[in-house]
Amino acid sequence: MIFRLIIFAIIGIIIYRFLGGKIPLLDRREEKKNRDSENDFTQVAPTSECAECGTYMTEDDAIIYHKKSYCSNECFEKAQKRIR
Repeated sequence: MIFRLIIFAIIGIIIYRFLGGKIPLLDRREEKKNRDSENDFTQVAPTSECAECGTYMTEDDAIIYHKKSYCSNECFEKAQKRIR
């Protein structure tokens, strides 16, 4: 009885090593979860707040002047007029 268990364990280990140390059905689920969670975070663009009106926009769309972000030329011009 114990001899059969040892034989089955050895066969299982050989199959496991043959598959590269991965169990195909279980590892695919884990890889998919990891890919999905990574994609959620990599698609978020950094944002900043407009110094004039408080609107949030992506940093790619922002007008940055003297370390302050503005959402449009209008807000930038309003801030410049107020400073002068």
